[in-house]
Amino acid sequence: MNNVPALCRGSRALLQDWLECNPARSLSFCIPAIILGCGAYGFTMGMWQGWTMATYVAIKFPLVILATLLVNGMINGMLAMALGSGIGFRQSFQFLLAGFALMSIILLSLSPVALFVVFHAADPTDPGAGQLHSIILLSHTLMITYAGIVSHSSLLGQVRDFATSPSHGTRTFFAWLAGNLFVGAQISWIMRPFFGSPGLEVQFLRDDPMNGSFYDTIWKSLMNIFIL
Repeated sequence: MNNVPALCRGSRALLQDWLECNPARSLSFCIPAIILGCGAYGFTMGMWQGWTMATYVAIKFPLVILATLLVNGMINGMLAMALGSGIGFRQSFQFLLAGFALMSIILLSLSPVALFVVFHAADPTDPGAGQLHSIILLSHTLMITYAGIVSHSSLLGQVRDFATSPSHGTRTFFAWLAGNLFVGAQISWIMRPFFGSPGLEVQFLRDDPMNGSFYDTIWKSLMNIFIL
């Protein structure tokens, strides 16, 4: 438990220890943190459609983060090498793992806020639920994006120090951040639903997971709120 405040402070000693020692030490902390934090936040996302959806999302949301971790762990390693940072695959994976663990802790702290919104929202069967769905989608997108940016930003200094030069570290960091946001968003789209669309049945996964994209849905939600 002592690792929680140290990680939230962006402790260089903690990250240095994780980078230089057996990876099992960081995995034994970060993986449970991801499961707990994202599971709790996922539960609050699904509660709008009831207990069944909440249970589904509590399972799925940590899986989205772990899938993003695996995919971007490889991509980030290649980006780090291509950008001349001197950071290897294992170190890239470790930075990403620490970032997602901190993001999960932030999301855990935001779970009561998300649950408050759900309990005060109109029922999914009420008139106007389509616009409410758009608002909920954008709200969760903003909160998750905020948690991701804040958590990864706490690692910027360490990445700059660990790289061959601060400029190489900065370029590598922002390439990682863009890749994490893009891949994470699309994996979440494939593994939808997370709070369910009004009029559609509660499912663990949609029958057409590859149809459409996350970004198209965000655009339509914005149009639904501000135009229609």
